Amino acid sequence: MSIYPSLQRLDRAESLPSLFFISRSAWTETCSSRSEVKWFGPAATAPPISTCCTDRTFMDRPSHILDSPLESLGLYGALSSLRDSMDACTTFDAHFPGLSCASLFTTSLSDQIPLSMMQVPEAKRLAYDSAKLARLNTLLQELKAGDHRVLVYFQMTRMMDLMGEYLIYR
Repeated sequence: MSIYPSLQRLDRAESLPSLFFISRSAWTETCSSRSEVKWFGPAATAPPISTCCTDRTFMDRPSHILDSPLESLGLYGALSSLRDSMDACTTFDAHFPGLSCASLFTTSLSDQIPLSMMQVPEAKRLAYDSAKLARLNTLLQELKAGDHRVLVYFQMTRMMDLMGEYLIYR
């Protein structure tokens, strides 16, 4: 379709390598691509860079690009409730040839997808570094030896995730 010419040439420009090749090679050259750095949490973060200009059209263009529903649809894909619909996927493919109905992000390498903000340490370190988990570990062993059952309540879902990791380790 002539309405979406920029998206059809998104993957390859003339006399240049594919964008996926460029992003993959640039990613492998960074230190963040190493698996041992994945759990690294930066000491400080900064807000994104913002621009300031007297030209109103220049200032409106980034917000138009970010808020553009068509580009968002291409990046994030069809709604999850519509992904099983053959008609919706056919319409999506007509607008975005070559893209998965799920999203453009599904074609990213797994090590390029950002991790969640929660960082779970090794399960072995959970019991050693946390006095509460170390005590809970001994209590659970005593209760298991006495053939007791345990019900544990949590106030935070993050603590539930940590406890789940710990129980998988045990």
